[in-house]
Amino acid sequence: MKTKLIFGATVDVKESPGNITINYTFPGFYLVDDDHEMAGKKVEFKQLHIKSTGFLSASGKPQLPSFGRYVQIPPNSEYRVTVKKGQPVEFDGVMVSPAQARISDNPNQKHEFEYDKEFYGKDAPYPEDVVKVTGPHLVHERHVLLVHVTPLQYNPAKKKVVGFSNITVSLELKEMKAAAAGAVSDSPSDDDAFGNLLLNPGQRIAQKMGFTIPRLPIRAVGPELLIIYAKVFEKAVQRLAAWKNHRGLITETVCIDAIGNSVAQLKTYIRGRRGVLFSRLRYVLLFGDGDMIVTQTDLNNGKPLNCMYGVSYRSDMKTATDFYYSTQFDQDTPDPAHPNQVLFYPWLSIGRIPVRPDAQGPPPSGDSQAQSVVDQIISYEKTPPADQDFYERMTFAAYFQGSNHTDTRGYLTTIEGIRASMESLGYSTERVYVTNDTSNQLYYRDGSPIPAAVISAMVNNSTATQMLVAATTEGQLFFGHRDHGAWDGWVCPPFTNSNLDQVTGDMPSVFYSINCETAGFDYNEPTECFAEKNLRMKGTAPSLIGATRDSGTYMNNDLIRAIFDATFGGVIPTFPGGNASYRVKNSRLGDVLNYAKSYLPVVNAGDEAGVKDEWEIYHVIGDPTLELWTALPRAIAMTAKIVQRSLDIRLPTCPRGTVITLWSGDKMLKRMEPASTHITVSLTGVTPIPLPRPPFPKPYVEVCLWAPGCRFTGVRIGLVQDRLVAIPAAA
Repeated sequence: MKTKLIFGATVDVKESPGNITINYTFPGFYLVDDDHEMAGKKVEFKQLHIKSTGFLSASGKPQLPSFGRYVQIPPNSEYRVTVKKGQPVEFDGVMVSPAQARISDNPNQKHEFEYDKEFYGKDAPYPEDVVKVTGPHLVHERHVLLVHVTPLQYNPAKKKVVGFSNITVSLELKEMKAAAAGAVSDSPSDDDAFGNLLLNPGQRIAQKMGFTIPRLPIRAVGPELLIIYAKVFEKAVQRLAAWKNHRGLITETVCIDAIGNSVAQLKTYIRGRRGVLFSRLRYVLLFGDGDMIVTQTDLNNGKPLNCMYGVSYRSDMKTATDFYYSTQFDQDTPDPAHPNQVLFYPWLSIGRIPVRPDAQGPPPSGDSQAQSVVDQIISYEKTPPADQDFYERMTFAAYFQGSNHTDTRGYLTTIEGIRASMESLGYSTERVYVTNDTSNQLYYRDGSPIPAAVISAMVNNSTATQMLVAATTEGQLFFGHRDHGAWDGWVCPPFTNSNLDQVTGDMPSVFYSINCETAGFDYNEPTECFAEKNLRMKGTAPSLIGATRDSGTYMNNDLIRAIFDATFGGVIPTFPGGNASYRVKNSRLGDVLNYAKSYLPVVNAGDEAGVKDEWEIYHVIGDPTLELWTALPRAIAMTAKIVQRSLDIRLPTCPRGTVITLWSGDKMLKRMEPASTHITVSLTGVTPIPLPRPPFPKPYVEVCLWAPGCRFTGVRIGLVQDRLVAIPAAA
């Protein structure tokens, strides 16, 4: 294993009216030996790497480092791109490794080496253009272009690499007529985490460009969370909705019978609710299994049958996906402005609770599975564990699968990188690693040596399974897994449905199950996948992330890095600067997955089909609004009392995102997002409060407080101390 010239990219961005100029500097690259046997002969391929970049990864073609990031532009822009390259430097005699983009995490896949023989005989530079710009795209309410820079061109026939140490990209922006653009916002998102993926994440981009953006008074309407449910689960759904509203997330429910249970009807309904001007809707939860609320199954998964000199795609592998319920457009209803679009970015976050009615008894006795899942979600958010140790421990599981003593699949490389990031943040992590190379594990996928401590952590499959059962019983803040998967669980290290039956604890654990098929909720036989069983069991996952079908190995490695980056920050580099990184606002699980999906086009140039597959198959199994704990929740000692005809509320602190709701029974009286620690609410007009029947409990107002990273707090305040009266509607 040889490495040399280990350097990363530096980026400088300048914004001026009508122009964004980006200067890229690439000081060098390094080589990693990647020998393969073809037609009985050894071919000495070389992997090319530049630190902190992704790759141009078209299957079977030379894999080249490619630096991708989004660039924010005003919503009503036309653009023109100009490129200036520095002096080229040439390297001869390099046989660049072909991209193995179709390797999947299916343990039964017989992957053959992807090598496009015809392409490797071409006497032409690849790629033809070192800069590719696509878009505009809408990424979490920001209008962006995706800019990919590939500083190394390759001539396959001559085995020549041509490198450019400096490349300057200028984006000349022109304002369209406002009516044509239909835009009314200027970078409205206040989620700093999605700025990690941008080269220019600041606000007011239109103002910087000298554009005019029409300003309309914002009057937010509708719910933030919409729960669409099968009728049998109405009782459990209303209980979940009541909790979400009490904690300040405006939630509405609708039965699937009122919408119509077809893919087209669901898309039309959800998009109609999201598309209303100033709609609050950002989350949709489908409550019911795949046959109770229909999932889309008419799309090909695109997983290939590989051959030595090309790739042929299967036509019989159908995807199960809810993804296009979360998009504004899709293949069936494309964006008129972009009719050839392949990737449809998520417009909102979606999740599914794929439960079924009990085998015995009519409703409501038939919804115990649903009630169990709701119990876990409410318990996780409302009464999280009080044990400090729980918030410090994580478990990471991975498989060393390789050849020539190298982690060629990158499972171990990926997980160790994430685990090291978590350790640097102060978390205590446990390794659960197994290997297919019992003789010697020497190198990570990028050619760097594997430390002795990692090698010594390798155990056999039986021991690994016992460790995973024990860790789940104990409860982990997070599990991260990279390896093969199947409908009933992880393959290496083995952890399946039958092992879940051995879990005896009741502490929660959030699973990032990044592999194949473990979230295949639509499968008929067997009827329960790993994610479904995990979701409904007490003491496992209140919600989790997984794939419904076969998923790409290298895409998965990128996806889990971005998932942990969204949850904690600091796992993937940001530019310019390369170090500032933010977590997803409020740490909601659906936004975490959308962030990770948005990262995939950044690091995987040339493989839109692979990104599309990954977007379609990965799901939140559970609640997309679940707010993930990353530390011991803080307590806010709220006090409230009646002062004359007003409610006086005092807080020791008021974190960003605090929400206070006032309730009379199950009726919300008021919802507030306070900006100070002292809140006064007039009670005039709050009543009439219905007079109760004997024994006449005193009327009260319930005050509920929710803040990110804090425990839910609720207090009840009696309105009258000595007798039952209603406060008049007018003073």
